[in-house]
Amino acid sequence: MKQSSIAREWLTGKIVPLVVWSLLLASEISALVRAAADMARTGLRDDRALEVARHTLTLAFFLLVLSAYITRRHAVARAVGFREKVLPMLIFLAGPVGIYVLQRLALPARFQVPRTAVSLSVAGLALSLYSLWHLRGSFSILAEVRRLVRTGPYRFIRHPLYLGEAITMLGLCLLQGTWIALALWLVVNLSQLIRARIEENKLAREFPEYHAYRQETRFILPGIY
Repeated sequence: MKQSSIAREWLTGKIVPLVVWSLLLASEISALVRAAADMARTGLRDDRALEVARHTLTLAFFLLVLSAYITRRHAVARAVGFREKVLPMLIFLAGPVGIYVLQRLALPARFQVPRTAVSLSVAGLALSLYSLWHLRGSFSILAEVRRLVRTGPYRFIRHPLYLGEAITMLGLCLLQGTWIALALWLVVNLSQLIRARIEENKLAREFPEYHAYRQETRFILPGIY
């Protein structure tokens, strides 16, 4: 029984995530090569440079996620039940799957702000990368507890990674230029707030000092309770 549990933990905690993130990494490498080729062909323009920067930061983010899964420590409290295992995964998948579907539908754009959209994506990715660097071995998609991170952006807000992802996704939705894309962004990020509260409740149960940390920091936006 113990061996079966260990094998299942390796499958769900390392092998499957590594395969999924490796596929995303390969896709992003291909996108970066295409963006760099376009910039070489059309010359160095602001929009092309921002696009290359966006793909480069995304590639770095995926590499850091892969590293986190390889090196992360065992969970102090593993995810249990629908709210901690299934719901976080559904919320995590909703964003990229929704963007992919919208791209395939190719709905006519109602507004166009490509430079603003890509700039937001770059800013969001930079914050996500900075946050993940401090989170590293404690990173998890499911509601699991490993350690309490209080360095870097976590000194000021409790969910900087979600904030970075929200800004990144806003940029991607603005690139679509449709109200449906913005509605998707709103639904996904309202769901992320629920996910964050589930994680906070679990952290509070495992770490008594989390209550003091919660009093010293903001939820997701600096300066806003």
